[in-house]
Amino acid sequence: MTSSAQSAALRAAAMEIAGRGWKVFPCRPGTKAALWHRADHCRGGGVCSGGHVTPESLATSNLDRVAARWSDGVPYNIAVYPGPSGLFILDCDLPKPARPGQPPARGEHDPDGWTQLQALAAERGGPLPDTFTLATPSGGRQLWFTAPPGTALRGTVKHIASNVDTRGWGTYGLAPGSVLPNGAYELIDDTDPAELPGWLVQAAVERAPTAVSGRREMPVAAPDAYTAAALRGELDRVRTAAPGTRNKVLSTAAYALGQLAGARLLEEDHVKAELRAAVATWNTPASAAKDDGVIDTAVEAGKANKRRITPRATRGDRRRAA
Repeated sequence: MTSSAQSAALRAAAMEIAGRGWKVFPCRPGTKAALWHRADHCRGGGVCSGGHVTPESLATSNLDRVAARWSDGVPYNIAVYPGPSGLFILDCDLPKPARPGQPPARGEHDPDGWTQLQALAAERGGPLPDTFTLATPSGGRQLWFTAPPGTALRGTVKHIASNVDTRGWGTYGLAPGSVLPNGAYELIDDTDPAELPGWLVQAAVERAPTAVSGRREMPVAAPDAYTAAALRGELDRVRTAAPGTRNKVLSTAAYALGQLAGARLLEEDHVKAELRAAVATWNTPASAAKDDGVIDTAVEAGKANKRRITPRATRGDRRRAA
């Protein structure tokens, strides 16, 4: 295909994707790299005069703007931003060998991502519905879903399974028609995106560390004191979370406290209000909507996996029992 024909095809593809209401942004020809500068290279001019602006916030479904951006004859690839588009993408990849001189790659000897996803669906009762699906140049596939209302799921790497990544807020995927040196992204199922099933929402939420949520049954001497200490500890973790770690800390804290709410040791509304108050100390109003979504989603997931707290017998109890 000539460069001009490829440019015309990518322009048509960008217009078709934007026509669905999905937010797009150009990538450098033949690559996955968004056509934009990094935060550490930002000079603070133009749209960044008030602070560095990301492609996610610039992505658009405005057909006039899309037509203008893809009208200079350059074959820009098409980035689709799932978060603002109301989408969530599962990227099922093939196992990748480790690079020379590097330790074994996680998932290198595991089944491919599509097989892992099907096994997970069978384990959790599924279903895995038909949905908008792409074949990727590497031989994998991507399943595009609509994000359930009120959720703000972020992208993850090898979280759902060792060869399954996800694309949500803070990440992007390439649209069908985009071309890399090893091939193109091809649409293999034009079914309208199905809503992400609840079991996949739960699988996509980052879990609390084992020390917090791994044990389903925990004997404690004083459940009320244990609950109060857990609440204080999780809120302190959120308040003191460093930039770059905040989403993970928030989701794990909300999940852990959601488990206590599920056990009726805390009120759900109280948990959410306290978490939002802790997040407010970050002073990041631009991410407030996403943070609220993380709280709601992670608390709900925690409630579905409630903690079981049993009073532990004290020394006096044991004496009386004897």
